[in-house]
Amino acid sequence: MRFPLSTRLSAATILVLALTLVSCDSFVDKSPISNPSRETFYETQGDFETALAGAYDALQLEGTFSNNYWVLFEMRGDNTDQGPDQTGLAQRIALLNQFEETTTNELIQRSWIDTYDGIERCNIILDQVETLPDGSFKRQVRGEALFLRSLYYYHAAVAWGSITLKTEQTDGPDQAAQSDGQTDGPGPVYEQISGDLETAQELLPSGYDGGLAYKATSGAANALLGKVYLTMGQQGNAETALQRVIDSGEYRLLDTYEDLWGPGNENNAESIFEVQYTPASGEGSPFTNTFAPAAAAVPGGVGEGLAENRPTVPMKEAYLDEDGPRFQASMDTSYIDSDGSTEPARFIRKYESEPFANFEAENNWIVLRYADVLLMMAEAVGPSPRAWDLIDQVRDRSLPDPQFDVDRSGDFYKQLLRERQVELAFENHRWPDLKRFERYIDGVAFEKVSDELSSLTQNNFNLLYPIPQREVDVAGLVQNDGYGGGGG
Repeated sequence: MRFPLSTRLSAATILVLALTLVSCDSFVDKSPISNPSRETFYETQGDFETALAGAYDALQLEGTFSNNYWVLFEMRGDNTDQGPDQTGLAQRIALLNQFEETTTNELIQRSWIDTYDGIERCNIILDQVETLPDGSFKRQVRGEALFLRSLYYYHAAVAWGSITLKTEQTDGPDQAAQSDGQTDGPGPVYEQISGDLETAQELLPSGYDGGLAYKATSGAANALLGKVYLTMGQQGNAETALQRVIDSGEYRLLDTYEDLWGPGNENNAESIFEVQYTPASGEGSPFTNTFAPAAAAVPGGVGEGLAENRPTVPMKEAYLDEDGPRFQASMDTSYIDSDGSTEPARFIRKYESEPFANFEAENNWIVLRYADVLLMMAEAVGPSPRAWDLIDQVRDRSLPDPQFDVDRSGDFYKQLLRERQVELAFENHRWPDLKRFERYIDGVAFEKVSDELSSLTQNNFNLLYPIPQREVDVAGLVQNDGYGGGGG
């Protein structure tokens, strides 16, 4: 991650810190004097900045944004599939794409573990922050930890529905995920998240000076809060939270959609919160290589692509003729091979760059941006001239003809869902959107929102992922009710 020089940590340092502070009792009790423990580590501002760096660092874990979240929240919908390879390690991705995962799927297990790792790091900070004297620094630390914990819990609630809700430090991620064999339904989890974010948005500043763009802001807390309230069906509260983002004046739509992407455009005026990657410190992002076509050498960079997270034909067809600028910046259907020939292949372009080593690119992952806020506000307001105007703000930025009029005669929510699909393509919004918009599509079964989803899920439709078998066996958790039992 990118941190100021005074708090920058190597990946190895953060790993040692995480293992020291987020481990089992026996490890903590027996740690040598040279290693910090929870009781002795949290003494200075620098100690808390280091701990916060570890909480942000969990966003880069394999089970969170660096790999598994795009599988669970983008590919699960109809935007992408696993690519042409369905053998070996790729099979576990293919099974998720086809709704045939089992309770022992390694991707699901790793996401559970790494998500709770992030939650536990935040819980430790929130418990220890009470030792700080009252003041702006204490408020900021608490706000950042609450935001990050809410972000982890939001992904857990969308993925598994009923999960373990822990808000105090435990003896490590395994203990954080255990609760006497009981899980909390999504209702209590979202209530906790929304309450935490309401607190966080009051504690956090609107922005930072001096290279601290990676830190959570009040805008980030309110943007995520709006998304959570919409998920809860509380449109009025969502409107209030999202209006705070709009009224802040901190964000705007960039003039050109293409300018959102690439290492040179990180943390721009439209971006509200990004997962930061810095290859020079050994913490580069894998997306360039992962999403590039399998046979294509990465232009100007190192290595070839894995052709994973491949755009589907329905995704390509979701772009209308007037969506050309967004299509061209988001995906392509052919690439130039090393011999200069043009080869057919659907692939994502948003995360293209020139990595200096395999899976070591500088591309950040944008988690929240202003276009999403405007479209969520349209959702919160509901069918009305104001909502259409909000949609038009987003569309007009990418239209080749600014005089183009959007057809307002069709189903408002279906049009809004399509608008979110093409505007936010490949940014991990599609699966949560499909689940959330079910409440708006009267008379149409959820699986009919997409012909592809319908064909995949006629006999085996899982709205939720299974709780990993490891947690059922070791932690005694009860399998969630929304999991239909995967194939195989």
